[in-house]
Amino acid sequence: METKIRKRIEHLVEYLNRQNQLYYVESKPEISDIEYDILYSELKGLEELYPEFILKSSPTQNIGSDITTTSKTIKHLQKMYSLDNAFSFEGIQTFVNKIEKEIGKFPEICLEHKIDGLSINILYEKGQMKHALTRGDGESGEVVTENILTLRGIPQNIPFEGTIEVRGEVFFSREDFSALNDERSKKSLKLFANPRNAASGTLKLKDSALVAERNLKVYFYGIGFWETQHSKFKSLSEIHSVRQRSGATDWMEASSTATISQTDTLKFLSELGFKVNPHFQTVNSYQAIFDFCNEWEKERSHLDYEIDGIVLKINDLALQTELGFTSKSPKWAIAYKFKAEEKNTVLKDVIFQVGRTGAITPVAILEPVAISGSMVSRATLHNADEIQRLNIKIGDTVKVIKSGEIIPKIIEVSESVGKTSVIFPDKCPICESNLVKEEEGSIHYCENTNCPAQRHRKLEHFCSKDAMNIEGLGEAVLSQLLEKEMINTIDSIYHIDFEAFAQLEKQGVKSAENLKNSIESSKDRTFDRFIFALGIKHVGQKISKVLAKYFDSIDSLISADIDALKNINEIGEKIAKSVIDFFSDSENIALIEKLKAIGLNTKKSDEEKNMTSLSYRHSSRMTLKDKRFVITGSFESFSRDKLTELIESHGGVVISQVSKKLDYLIVGEKPGSKLEKAQNISTIKILDEKSFLEMIV
Repeated sequence: METKIRKRIEHLVEYLNRQNQLYYVESKPEISDIEYDILYSELKGLEELYPEFILKSSPTQNIGSDITTTSKTIKHLQKMYSLDNAFSFEGIQTFVNKIEKEIGKFPEICLEHKIDGLSINILYEKGQMKHALTRGDGESGEVVTENILTLRGIPQNIPFEGTIEVRGEVFFSREDFSALNDERSKKSLKLFANPRNAASGTLKLKDSALVAERNLKVYFYGIGFWETQHSKFKSLSEIHSVRQRSGATDWMEASSTATISQTDTLKFLSELGFKVNPHFQTVNSYQAIFDFCNEWEKERSHLDYEIDGIVLKINDLALQTELGFTSKSPKWAIAYKFKAEEKNTVLKDVIFQVGRTGAITPVAILEPVAISGSMVSRATLHNADEIQRLNIKIGDTVKVIKSGEIIPKIIEVSESVGKTSVIFPDKCPICESNLVKEEEGSIHYCENTNCPAQRHRKLEHFCSKDAMNIEGLGEAVLSQLLEKEMINTIDSIYHIDFEAFAQLEKQGVKSAENLKNSIESSKDRTFDRFIFALGIKHVGQKISKVLAKYFDSIDSLISADIDALKNINEIGEKIAKSVIDFFSDSENIALIEKLKAIGLNTKKSDEEKNMTSLSYRHSSRMTLKDKRFVITGSFESFSRDKLTELIESHGGVVISQVSKKLDYLIVGEKPGSKLEKAQNISTIKILDEKSFLEMIV
């Protein structure tokens, strides 16, 4: 039994850490917030019962990091923590009861909206903004100063002469988030799953002008480090004068000199010129807490921004200091998470869509209903098995849920009143070819590669951002070109008549010129992106990168047999068979030959070959499993991204900050301050490029 528990904990840790990477860093979540919360709660419960199995890498022990590998980071003067969650009123009572027992009375609590956004920390020195950081890993944050300066309502100068960290939440309004996804949809770009990921992705863009166009908002809620230096303010509230007299070097330390509160903090921030969310309230009873939470759970759809819960904070800052922190979270605050919004509506019809690989997906057509601030008229039914599970009929009243997902889903039939059963078709709804169900799976496929629906989807996929990234060839423009018979296959994209294109409705000379340049640029995309663009069933971005590591060119991949593919750790029987089937089709081979003749890149660069040879030259190479690396400076043979790949291929982990937890610092030219820090920690081994390569070969 204990072995099963340990393995379950290990699985949950690995899976949730992967989801954190997708959510915080890549802004590409695979699961909804509620699904993550359920698994996180399971892990936390198991760890409480079996503390001997707790792993240092567990997400319950660490703050989720939004730092990307190549980003510039700076250490926060005071650590930024993440909040523990409560998923019921019982969870709130447990949190409050613990504090009530400790202090002998019911504590005053400040209630604030939990906005679905991205935390930032802005440092001011002598009234001037010095830098702005994301929360990062709590200890250090990613520098986003230039982008923060584009946001309205954030002062560059404040009437405060000391050093102060001001903390807030950057977010999208509902209207701006919807407009952003509408724009991405028109360009056939992947939609943002939720406002938080959109805010994170936007704030980390390299183009500050584009950040400004997206109209991010921000509310400020707290202060980190605090140090007064003869502030010129004379008319501020008692909070300011008390802290100034105290001579404290820290906001929390200063709070111990008087009864100063979170609500005082919000008022003080407002007086400094920062925008503060007006929807906060102090309460002194459970009933008041529950009333506030219930009210906003019902009214949240009327706000112009998304909230997914309520934050409860002990109002007295001195008591906050006394209660302290765990390694991850404050003991004086918790986030109450709303339940995923559910609505009942009527199923009007079910249509069956054909994807680029021929996969058939049933989509429910619903009587429009407002969920989480938007009108929902469609929901996914996933596959034939899901239709059978629901036993759904046209006319039934169904319960629909939307929780961090673009397409909502039906979770159950609320009232079975329909007469017409939903029958999964046995023929393609577009070309009427027979459908085939995958072995040991639940997906049905149309195997006619000339199916018009597949052709359109394949073109969209080939042009998409993660594949050939041909800007200007989104769904609408592709439909236009197909309708005018200006393209019909992937290779025909490279033979578009741009003079004729300029004459099309809503196009023009400038659009034609931009499209021509984008198509020409696509010829130089990396080998792994070419593999991904081909649209091989079961071969996504990750597997495309794996294949590009093991094979030098498309020709060597085409020549590979199934055993060679299955010998690759990440590739099993299903993927290997799909790759073999794809290259066994003469039409696919003919397409590849045409693309090669056009001039598309179908092989690895010399740099990629060099790195691959180092990665796989010796089966007995040194393992770097769980060793932590920081890379600093520039290098002669490899980019930092390629060095990161090389480390990870040997089992190592690349992090961004120098600390006692670090094992190795790899130093190139112009290394900066990280080298100096590492030299002061005796346990860190410092390597140059040559020494590192000697380690692994």
